[in-house]
Order: sequence, then C-alpha cells, then structure tokens
Amino acid sequence: MNLTNNFYKFNPLRRQKGASVFAIIILLVMVGMFLLSALKVAPSYMDNNVIVNAMDGMINNNDFESMSIAKVRSNLQRSLVTNNIREFDSSSGVLTREGNNNFVDINYESRVPLFYNIDIVVTFENRFDKN
Repeated sequence: MNLTNNFYKFNPLRRQKGASVFAIIILLVMVGMFLLSALKVAPSYMDNNVIVNAMDGMINNNDFESMSIAKVRSNLQRSLVTNNIREFDSSSGVLTREGNNNFVDINYESRVPLFYNIDIVVTFENRFDKN
C-alpha cells in the first residue's frame, strides 16, 4: 500500500479550492456599495469643477479686482444656470480680507442621499485671489 497516495486521498485541504459562496457574496456587496457611492458622489465633483471653471473664467475675462461681491455672485449664478446647476446657493461666496489681499471664498457642502436615511456629505472649499 502506498502511504503517499492515501495521504492525498483523505486530505481535506485537497478539496478546498477558491472562495466560498458566502465570501463571494460579501465581496460583491462591498464592491457594489463602493460603486454606488462613487456614482452618486461624482456629479457633486463635476458641479464643483463647473464652479471653479466659472470663477477662473470670470478672473481671466473680466475686471475681477474691481467687481463687488454682489456682482461676482450674480455672474457666477448666471454661469451656473447656463450649465444647469440649480442646487448651488450663490450666497456661499464670501469676500475675505487677509492683510492687503482680498479673496473670494466659495465654501459649501453637497448632501447626496445614498439609500434610506444614509447620506453622503461632501465639503468643498474654494479660494480665488481677487488681487
């Protein structure tokens, strides 16, 4: 009788290959949650990118240094309506002075419902030099 053949025949580790069904289900749920979160948050980042591009365009094309904060808000709101961004409150644009430098700070948060009563909150802090 060959002992090596019997060892491999009755070894329980020989039959265990790959992940169990339970482990695969858990992995799929985790990947699904990650993808769901990413797909729900991506529009908030794209909206912020539009806001930053609108402010950069305002800085490059207009006399931004002499504009009042009300005029900056008005131009920003007009640009956002053109780009179909309706949920942004233009009053979050604030003029900040630090020493001799003036900045326009646009700080806001975006709340995205994930499912049931769980939301994802994304905070954006943008600073634009007015000088």
